Amino acid sequence: MTKVTDTPLAQPPDTQASRSQPWLWMDVSTSFRSRSGQMNGTLRVEQSMATALSELMAPQLRFCRYDPLRRDYVPLANAPDLGGKPVAAAPKQKRTTPLSSIKPLGKKIERAIRTSVRSAAAPLLQKISGSNGLPLIGGADSREVLLLAGENWSRVDYAAVARMRRERGTKVAAVCQDFIPVMAPQFFADGDFVTMFDAYAQFLIRECDLIISISQSTSADVMAYAQRHGGLRGAIELVHLGADLAAPEAGRRPQALSDAQAKRFVISVSSIQSRKNFDLLYHLWRRLTEQGTPDLPTLVLVGQPGFGSSDLLWQIAHDPVTASSIVHLPRAGDEELAWLYRHCAFTLYPSFYEGWGLPVSESLAFGKYCLASNTSSLPEAGAGLAGHLDPLDFAAWREAVLDLIRAPDQLAQHEAAIRQNYRPVTWAQSAHRLAEVLRSLSAAPAASKS
Repeated sequence: MTKVTDTPLAQPPDTQASRSQPWLWMDVSTSFRSRSGQMNGTLRVEQSMATALSELMAPQLRFCRYDPLRRDYVPLANAPDLGGKPVAAAPKQKRTTPLSSIKPLGKKIERAIRTSVRSAAAPLLQKISGSNGLPLIGGADSREVLLLAGENWSRVDYAAVARMRRERGTKVAAVCQDFIPVMAPQFFADGDFVTMFDAYAQFLIRECDLIISISQSTSADVMAYAQRHGGLRGAIELVHLGADLAAPEAGRRPQALSDAQAKRFVISVSSIQSRKNFDLLYHLWRRLTEQGTPDLPTLVLVGQPGFGSSDLLWQIAHDPVTASSIVHLPRAGDEELAWLYRHCAFTLYPSFYEGWGLPVSESLAFGKYCLASNTSSLPEAGAGLAGHLDPLDFAAWREAVLDLIRAPDQLAQHEAAIRQNYRPVTWAQSAHRLAEVLRSLSAAPAASKS
């Protein structure tokens, strides 16, 4: 596996042919489905990769999306631009309304109808797309590569991708952000999702020519899974994600944050779910508030509700003890997020398991010290400049937070070390590294067509 370094990466010969011939198809189906502007971590990665790759290798890059009616990938003129729009809070669920009990059934019926329609229309549309309609993706050039960088575990038609590789000679590369559902399934809502993700994991190890892992920890998880399931068909390469936020220098303060709260606060940025261990932060801030801790900063939780968060968020919303010391911001666009990073005292990330831990590297990129867990990829993201603690050790987190509050000089020393030593990977650098491994895949012999 190759590590990201600060040294320039080798570039292939810059010939006229290499500049003018498109060979990379990037699937932006996740962005296409989310044109309403709902932003999350996976969307941010797909959008950032699309933007950075466009700037680096525009003549060689084309965008596509999966069309469920055609059961194939179709070209797009451009990648959908969501413009860094904010994450939206999940709609409130009615627990006592009888109608809510039939919603899952309605969704199943709707999916069944859609599947039937697609099955009936697919053969005709496939013929159209191969003749005078939309062109087929793949097969025109032996160098062609399909890059999957979005929610590959939920919407990718594995059979369609396998058909492209076998019948058209297209090489397939997929970005793998984590293997958590098969490594720690207890953090997910139901067995259906874990089963679905296991099918994706099987696709990665059996059908992909290249798996692009975002951390050494995730690479180890992929290899461990592959060893238990017959080995890895293709290669695996490491490409670290960028940690720079595209936002104006000034940013914008969230309106939900009062003047008093904005004077001194800390942040924890992530979707609110059981795996992220926000319960620890809630109980920690409740204890510190009860004890009348001097100069206690406001705890700002930034992220939309997810699995396992309803009880916690209900407690936070109704707890009189923490009414003024904890704030939940379910919506935060890039400008607001940048303002929060720039003005916070420090950041917190007590997650049990991560594929990388982007909030840790983003915190360091803004020059802010982060207290994070010591599990999975988080020490890797911390780059030796963050504090790492056992996510189950409440006493250790309490002491570490109190040390930072009581000793501002210590916090200043941490920030000075970050400014001096941290070298964040930008999205431009990430795209440079990504282009390098994709070019190597493109130059490899094509899979034989059946």
